[in-house]
Amino acid sequence: MIKIQNEHLEKHAQEHYEAIKNYFENTRTRYSIENIDAWIKNCFGHKWDFKRIILAKPNDLELLSKIFKFKCCNDFKSFHGYYKNLNKYSEVTYFHIIDNKKKPYNAYQLLENLKVFVCPYCNRNTIYNVQSTQKRTSELDHYYPQSKYPFLALSCYNLVPSCKVCNKIKLDNDDKEYINPYDNRFDMNKNMKFSLEIEDSTFYHSINGFSIQYKYDEKISDDERNRIKNNLDDFELKDLYQNHKDIVLELIQKQAIYNESYMDELLTQYEGTLFKNREDLQRLVSGGYISDEEIGKRPLSKLIKDISIELGLV
Repeated sequence: MIKIQNEHLEKHAQEHYEAIKNYFENTRTRYSIENIDAWIKNCFGHKWDFKRIILAKPNDLELLSKIFKFKCCNDFKSFHGYYKNLNKYSEVTYFHIIDNKKKPYNAYQLLENLKVFVCPYCNRNTIYNVQSTQKRTSELDHYYPQSKYPFLALSCYNLVPSCKVCNKIKLDNDDKEYINPYDNRFDMNKNMKFSLEIEDSTFYHSINGFSIQYKYDEKISDDERNRIKNNLDDFELKDLYQNHKDIVLELIQKQAIYNESYMDELLTQYEGTLFKNREDLQRLVSGGYISDEEIGKRPLSKLIKDISIELGLV
């Protein structure tokens, strides 16, 4: 799993809230924001309201889910129809005002804002928007399932762009703690690494000569280790990544071909023409992005980055 990284994330979350708020204020609905605020305060306390629920960050989402799990509000059912109607997020178009003009806002636009191109859960499948038809190849996973926590159905940091495979695997499972891709408290990218384990001497030419393993940073907490393990196990990544051993085999072979002197030679000959710097050359050779900030741009970049570093290819 990789983090969702966007320097304007809070700005986009605010736009998300404003669009939903505008929909409320300009659409005939059974409930007003004031009605919802009253229910929220009754259930979670006076510091909470509709806006704060919509903008709740991962640590607050976790807190809200725990409060709700152990304190079921008697009047929640009266609002269930409201949330059931609005939580079909991909089917509803909201509007927000930009430069005094009404602009459409929906799940497609959220994906456009986030610039997430590869599923953050698996880093295997692309989730591009289709520009010509305004359709999505992605799904929006509710990190806390809307069937169990419908009041979080529209919370921005509860909506995780994902591939269809991961969304189907995860379903409504909330019995374990996972890592929310928006959550800055944990960093699976840095604290879990793909690793190469040599099985026999055929590893240079056969995928049967090695296996893909997983290593944890020794300094991480037990909580983070368990969350990472749950992500790996329940998204079935340990099994799925064995299907990409051919990529690892190519890296092993490239490591033998692109030794340091050859890389220096290529850099001397083509820097400024075919590539800008050594990192560009490393990306060209490895086939993936090398920096932590860019691994979400291409499928399997984390696998490629971790193995390339272990092999000394980058």
